[in-house]
Amino acid sequence: MKRAAEYADKAILLAPDDSEAHNIRASIHTEAGEMEQALARYDQAIALNPSDSNILVMSAGVLLNVGRTDEAIDRIEQAKGIDPFYPDWFHWQMGWALYEKNDCGAALTAMRKMSRIPSGAHRMLAGIHACLGNKREAKEALAVFLKDSPGDSISKQRRQWEKNYLAAGALERWIGHMRFAGLPD
Repeated sequence: MKRAAEYADKAILLAPDDSEAHNIRASIHTEAGEMEQALARYDQAIALNPSDSNILVMSAGVLLNVGRTDEAIDRIEQAKGIDPFYPDWFHWQMGWALYEKNDCGAALTAMRKMSRIPSGAHRMLAGIHACLGNKREAKEALAVFLKDSPGDSISKQRRQWEKNYLAAGALERWIGHMRFAGLPD
């Protein structure tokens, strides 16, 4: 991470108007749990290239982490308007955003718009089904996710997300839904 940050900072020094350099640095800030810095870098990247739909949707993840759900949904919608051939992962991000808004029926609809739900997205699908009280579907979705992520657990997810998932109560809600879906402690 340290080397990645150094290279991204150097790229920004060499090309301060390169939106992708700011985007990469924002991603590094996110991984480091530096949400305010990540948001500032994403905002800079968007200011430099407001028509980059991928940057808009990537920034939505940080907005969700800090509880700015409506802004995240707006950015995802804006990105979809920019790129009529947007990739499936935009639906995954919208599913997450609607889950955070506690509109889990709409979140499920968004996830089902994907042409193929990748294994990693099944964890989100498990959380959405848990939110809806669909125990069997939550367990089935989690089982798909665990095929490619054996050994995942409540404690691992807590460690993974506690530095990033800063919205009040959001991490505990997620952990509760993962327990409901059958993720071991």
